[in-house]
Amino acid sequence: MRYLKVLAIAGMLVLGGCAASGHNFDPGKLSALTPGRTTIADASRALTAAPDQVYPQSDGTTLALWRFHITFVPDGLYSRKEALLQFGPDGRLMRLVDSTNLLLEPWERQKLLGPEPAPVAPVAVAPQEPSPESGWIVIPPGATQ
Repeated sequence: MRYLKVLAIAGMLVLGGCAASGHNFDPGKLSALTPGRTTIADASRALTAAPDQVYPQSDGTTLALWRFHITFVPDGLYSRKEALLQFGPDGRLMRLVDSTNLLLEPWERQKLLGPEPAPVAPVAVAPQEPSPESGWIVIPPGATQ
């Protein structure tokens, strides 16, 4: 009986330090998402949770953050996972913007990052000739007082 009380008290102390935030999601299902096709609703179904935060952007796109943090011992034992996805103005997945503590195969990450952006061609700028009215101003010694 004494051991049961000790176990009960220990259990309360351990669970008393637990805290969780966000929505627990299944990061293994990220590979089921397809840029250009998947909507936020599709992503929510695939990841088995709604996004924790949704951030509309001024360019019409939307950033959706799937996040789950759990702490077992304050400032000691914790787990954190996050996936930030960008959806276009049409509501379809554009790309994976960022992830934290998610194990993705290289092909999965490349698929979710989308195609590489086209290289930006350098812009040639012609050197400017000095304008004819520009020149030196000579101040003779002793002229300033």
